[in-house]
Amino acid sequence: MSSKVTRGWKVFTHDLRPPVQGGDPVWDGSLPHTLPTVPLDRSSNDCGRGGGWHFCREAHVALRIAGLWPDDRPSRPFEVVESDGDVVERGDKCRSASLTIIREADAGDIEAAIRALSAPFTPHVDWMASEQLAWRDALARPLHDEVAVEAGLREALDCRRLAWTLRRFGSARAAWAAREARAKREAREAREAWAAWAAWEARAAWAAWEAWEARAAWEALTLGFASRQGWVKHDALLLTHGLRDAYRHGMEIALPTGPAELGWAVTP
Repeated sequence: MSSKVTRGWKVFTHDLRPPVQGGDPVWDGSLPHTLPTVPLDRSSNDCGRGGGWHFCREAHVALRIAGLWPDDRPSRPFEVVESDGDVVERGDKCRSASLTIIREADAGDIEAAIRALSAPFTPHVDWMASEQLAWRDALARPLHDEVAVEAGLREALDCRRLAWTLRRFGSARAAWAAREARAKREAREAREAWAAWAAWEARAAWAAWEAWEARAAWEALTLGFASRQGWVKHDALLLTHGLRDAYRHGMEIALPTGPAELGWAVTP
């Protein structure tokens, strides 16, 4: 227990929702903002399920726990300070009855945090950090160009040596519905082909980095690291070519929707 003012970092989804538990947006994004006082779990439980606002002393730890893109969009770290001098610290997690959100992390903060996250991947730290930052940029969908999205997907299919057709859907929900309409066996075979066996061959290398929603990014990073380590004999960017550019230009989703068919949709 600490009675001193404690600064740290708390991560939210792109639309300011809790990244792990989900739910409604926590606040409207105005800064600074003091979160309401809640009951504080003072037990030895690391997760503090009895109550409290959770945060971490270091940004990279907060990102590791919350995820880089927990809802298929880049997460948003904010610097916080506890508001009442009462902090419970258990392992690498802290919790307080109230927090004041001071500012959002800038590009330098995020780069430093991701470099710290990438430290275990020596001697490829620079490459891994650069690739994760590039995926964060792409998954933010900063552009909206359907022609560029389709071109990126064709490049991705060519790199995978898949002679598939592309089918555009009006929404991600419609694409998922088309996929579900197919037989389970067909969908499974299509998924395995699209993911590329090389990525699954390398998956053990990423045991501590389980994919959340943005599976394509994690599969690309997995293969990239394994390739640079010499564990597999494939282009390190095999699962990045075309696909990341498609996301950057506004693609919402791409998934097998039928035999030799890749369905896709753009953001609204």
